[in-house]
Amino acid sequence: MHIGIVDDNREISALVQLWLEEAGHSVSAFYQGEDFVRNCHEQRFDVVLLDWVLPDLDGDKVLQQVQKQPGWDTPVIFVTARSREDDVADMLELGADDYIIKPLHQKELLARIGAVTRRRFKPQLEILDYGIYQIDLRSRTLYRDKQPIKLTEMEFNLVCFMFANVGHLLSRDHILSSVWRYDANVNTRTVDTHMSRIRKKLEITEKNGWRLSSIYQRGYRLEQFDPEQRPL
Repeated sequence: MHIGIVDDNREISALVQLWLEEAGHSVSAFYQGEDFVRNCHEQRFDVVLLDWVLPDLDGDKVLQQVQKQPGWDTPVIFVTARSREDDVADMLELGADDYIIKPLHQKELLARIGAVTRRRFKPQLEILDYGIYQIDLRSRTLYRDKQPIKLTEMEFNLVCFMFANVGHLLSRDHILSSVWRYDANVNTRTVDTHMSRIRKKLEITEKNGWRLSSIYQRGYRLEQFDPEQRPL
């Protein structure tokens, strides 16, 4: 997963980043609330760990701002020293998914992240419909115009991940950590190779209403188009 840390305490942030990377996640750290809010437009996060007291924009304001962004559905866990019952209740009512009181403990933090993501991302449908593409999660089969497309196990996982993040720019590191779990034998060229394969197998073209773009030194973005060939 790609996890965002928003905490102005650089020592704590560095320690948490170490824990998360050891667990196979990719991490982006921010030390100011406004910096994080700006980057939310371009980066896709699976979970955000958000401190309450920040030097420019406190965590409650950060949460309110990102919730206004179209399509925002990322779980947010408050990580703060504020331990009053009213503080916990206020942030949960505001929309936080969990609340952890500092000091942090590695196993608890990882367990809470796992619990939040399982609740939020548990599949509700067995068949996902994306226009000419349908993904059958039960049989792990992809269809294009109702015709099954033969994919390897990893290609299927990658396709599911890209369609789940339509419109978002995804870095190669984010893709690696989410799909390959940072296997020691995998590098970013593997991502490029698999992207080329699924582009050909799925016939992802603007004629079919889709585009899979490679953004130089940044990653990949899957986009859907309307009849006038404009991104939806």
